[in-house]
Amino acid sequence: MKNIVEQLREQLVQLFLDKNDLLDDEVVELSQQLDQYILVIQSRMMKKECEQV
Repeated sequence: MKNIVEQLREQLVQLFLDKNDLLDDEVVELSQQLDQYILVIQSRMMKKECEQV
């Protein structure tokens, strides 16, 4: 999953450099997709922390 996040991040950076607009629909969509993956990872990390306590 972390590999996916890294790939999406790289795609987002490149897309932004191409579009030069943070409000471009494609940039926003990719950013939101990346956010979802990050939230899943954070949730899993928090769950693991809670299980260890």
